[in-house]
Amino acid sequence: MGSKIGAPAEQLLHNTGLNEQDIGNESLMLTPAQVEQLLLNACRHCPEGFALELGSQLNLSAFGIVGYAAISSPTTGDALYIASRYMPVVMPMLDIQLGESEQQAYIELSLTYPVCDQVAQILIEATLASLHAMARHVLQRQLPPLTLEVQHAPTTYQIQFVEGKGAQLIGPKEHTRISFDREVLKKPMPLANLNSYKMSVEQCEALLERLPKLNHNLATAIQRRLLMQHGELPSQELVAEELHMSTRTLHRLLQREGTSFREIVKEVLTVQAKRLLENSELSISQIALELGYSDSANFTRAFKKATGQAPSAFRQPSHQ
Repeated sequence: MGSKIGAPAEQLLHNTGLNEQDIGNESLMLTPAQVEQLLLNACRHCPEGFALELGSQLNLSAFGIVGYAAISSPTTGDALYIASRYMPVVMPMLDIQLGESEQQAYIELSLTYPVCDQVAQILIEATLASLHAMARHVLQRQLPPLTLEVQHAPTTYQIQFVEGKGAQLIGPKEHTRISFDREVLKKPMPLANLNSYKMSVEQCEALLERLPKLNHNLATAIQRRLLMQHGELPSQELVAEELHMSTRTLHRLLQREGTSFREIVKEVLTVQAKRLLENSELSISQIALELGYSDSANFTRAFKKATGQAPSAFRQPSHQ
């Protein structure tokens, strides 16, 4: 990475707990915190737009067995499915979804782990650029017209990057999405090989099964975010915006983790209610208002459903 973007390794690895020997270890799994620090270092020491340039230089071999499965896929649609299903093997902090409408197909990118705005932009830009570069390679430069939707007003360097690439850049949108004619999904892959494809998919599945789950999943991260909030809790729309994804994507990712934003809010309100009941002199009516309930009856009902006790019973001396 350093040689590609012109930054010394020691600057990129600062405060990551990693050394150059670690980076050469292909079996090493970086933590989300290490990835975030690495990319923050890159922001400080690399020129503007470096993520696009870096992504455009990545070839399929950089994605290991996932890249090999994609290039040996029967069709372009199969290759994109491989990218969407096995992205966690390559980058656990990113999610790729393949979708279709009546005339268009699209690839939608979203983050599965909360990071700062700078890092989010780097991850998205590098991934978009690498997808474009690989598409040019496997489709032998016969790319269809593309529409690229981003979640912010396009920057000057982004506009310059897409010039001459047959892509229309639009923003701000609520999602990050590449759209193209759905007929492209049926296009045969030039290097399709069914035996290689099947063997590669088996290896990808094995890697996916062994992949450790993030200690701080999306639901936990949102819960922590809400617990830090004073006063009225932010809406699902606001939290989705902070996480650089659409509300629909947030709902889908939480559903994958077996929960929902509404359930997380209920859990957070219960935790906050217990804290106030144990550590404050506020009346139950005051606590109800503090937590956003219309009246104490609604608060009591919700608290009892969550804990099996009425707030007054929970507040007895045994809980002090």
